Amino acid sequence: MENSIENNAKSNTQNNVGNNHLTMRRAQAGDLTLIQELIRGLAVYEKRPQDVTGTKEQLRYWLFEKNIATVWFAEYGKETVGYALYYPVFGSFAAAGSVYLEDFYLKEEFRGRGFGRYFFSKIAEAVLAEGYTGMEWSCLDWNQTAIGFYRRGEAKQEAGRVYFGLDHAGLEKTAAQNLREGSGIM
Repeated sequence: MENSIENNAKSNTQNNVGNNHLTMRRAQAGDLTLIQELIRGLAVYEKRPQDVTGTKEQLRYWLFEKNIATVWFAEYGKETVGYALYYPVFGSFAAAGSVYLEDFYLKEEFRGRGFGRYFFSKIAEAVLAEGYTGMEWSCLDWNQTAIGFYRRGEAKQEAGRVYFGLDHAGLEKTAAQNLREGSGIM
């Protein structure tokens, strides 16, 4: 599966949109500055620039040493116009792997031209080629543009779940609870 994706990336998957070409390529370790710039662009768009605290060293470690996630770029001519970042998840009930699309971002000046739809379809193609069975993501509730984009496609909005999370401090406090409560489980 990996070879077909890499071959696809090497051939620069193209879409003729407006007599110009949109290509998609997989990020490499040398792209860290670009990845970081695009993450900042997404954070500004989501009105959360203060939340970007990751360093290039952290990105290098997690993306290219631990290989915990995959990053693809959308390129128009010689300009990178967007990116997608996803990582594997496992569904125990179905015993199947899928991916969580953490980031899907296209620079504002390139929206509304068919690039987003094409790039999203190419991400879906890459996910399938890697052997995954599905893709899930979340969207900020105020982002009606993105919600409309996803609804126009095949995405179905999940209902009936409440999502939770722990940051690093929360993980540490949770891990320490058993020590404070005197749990004897080992």
